[in-house]
Amino acid sequence: MKRPPSRRERRLAALLMAQLSFSSLLLANTTAAESFESVGIFGESGKQFTNFRPIPRWQDVLERFQIEQRRKRDCEPRGCRDYREWMQTLEGLRGKDRAAQVREVNRFANDWRYITDPINWNQEDYWSTPGEFLNKHGDCEDYAIIKFLSLRALGFSSDDLRLVVIKDLNLGVAHSVTLVRLNDRIMMLDNQIKHVIPAASVRHYKPIFAANEEAWWLFTLLY
Repeated sequence: MKRPPSRRERRLAALLMAQLSFSSLLLANTTAAESFESVGIFGESGKQFTNFRPIPRWQDVLERFQIEQRRKRDCEPRGCRDYREWMQTLEGLRGKDRAAQVREVNRFANDWRYITDPINWNQEDYWSTPGEFLNKHGDCEDYAIIKFLSLRALGFSSDDLRLVVIKDLNLGVAHSVTLVRLNDRIMMLDNQIKHVIPAASVRHYKPIFAANEEAWWLFTLLY
């Protein structure tokens, strides 16, 4: 007949079980680092291209932004009030931690008023430079553009950023957001959401295409 375990053996067994449980908890709470290559865009992988001709509005707004920057350096303070406010906001964020920079960029951009392109520009679809957006407000892609370019100005690499055109499955309409890789997580900046949230938590956005300054990615979604 097997003898019952001693008090010392019971204590050692309990300690071992506690250590095993703690290790299991750590493993359960440890998530692999995310990247655009590993998790894709809202869980989907796209086909990469470096020729921007199929998405001319993105290339055009980047080129117009370069011209705008040169002009804004020489404009009168009164005529550049909103643009200078943007520059001062970015300058005040330099040196802060990256999470604070992302939160403040999202908050700053979302403070501008939403106006559709037909009302604002008398066009069905117009992509605004930051200066145009700050002067006339804008719609979803304009928020995404200024957020993307704000984070670039703060030193975020193009590889860690994506401007994404998606289909909102709840509303059945196209929409645009900015994604950023922050502390090994892909985070989303959205003019429809007050806070910056993990992109993985969003289930109703399906990507159409994504872009940074180096390339763009096409996803197999018709809309």
